[in-house]
Amino acid sequence: MRIHHCYKIIVIAILATTCMYAQQPTYELKLGRKMKEFDRYLLKTTYESSTRTKLYINGNLQGDSLEKFTVVLNAQCEIVSVTVDGQEKEKRLVIRDFRKLTSHDTVDLLPNGTKIRCWFSDSGSVYTINDAPTSDALSAVLVEVVKGEGGSRTGSVLDAKKPVAVGASWKMNIPAFRKVLGPAMSKLMKKINGTVTFASIDTTGPLKTATVVAKAEAPNFTLYFGDFPSKASLVAEFCIVVPLDNRYPQEGVTTTSTQLIDTKQGAARMEMVISSSRTAQFIR
Repeated sequence: MRIHHCYKIIVIAILATTCMYAQQPTYELKLGRKMKEFDRYLLKTTYESSTRTKLYINGNLQGDSLEKFTVVLNAQCEIVSVTVDGQEKEKRLVIRDFRKLTSHDTVDLLPNGTKIRCWFSDSGSVYTINDAPTSDALSAVLVEVVKGEGGSRTGSVLDAKKPVAVGASWKMNIPAFRKVLGPAMSKLMKKINGTVTFASIDTTGPLKTATVVAKAEAPNFTLYFGDFPSKASLVAEFCIVVPLDNRYPQEGVTTTSTQLIDTKQGAARMEMVISSSRTAQFIR
């Protein structure tokens, strides 16, 4: 009798769990949100870069170095023009805070109130500072920190093919991701795997938002430094926050990448771990 009672409890619990998942709402997530001309927002972004290099001679560690820095940028942005697919093509920034931090000092890269103009295209990005050409050193920082946001390309890589519930996962569109990488990098990476997950919903703000995370891996490919081949691998991760209402633009994005490089020449072997991360919020 007791066994029969326990069996009934188990069956009821299973049915309740099944109903709970069956009734879980689904959402049509469109992650490639289009930007609009004359839109304004506060850009708050942080970029971190680190390079760890180890040198071995005959299997013995002979050198170990770490280069690391962080760039913080807060700026008021105004979109001047967008591409056909809704990606920013030109925008203006007014600096509120722009600093580079290392383990031993902090440097103001530009003073508050500085005006930056930005142009974005598949061939690269161009920046001017108070209508004057930008130095190569500063351009190298800006290209990592200030991006052309939005556009349908993100959706072509990450969108699910049907409405999904929180916790659902689906395969990344690898051919579309290869287009983002560009022909040179894509040609090197023979195998790429990728998964996207609907991580959570946040109801605390004025708009309900969805957080979607994705991970792409190229587990094994070959890079060349001069004539010397190197074993390499790449892991790229994405976190995108968008309102559940598809009419509104994205609110935040985080991208990280970690690349491992192993080079051997005679008795010498070098290991490199190159990591970068960019987190951006778009506050309206």
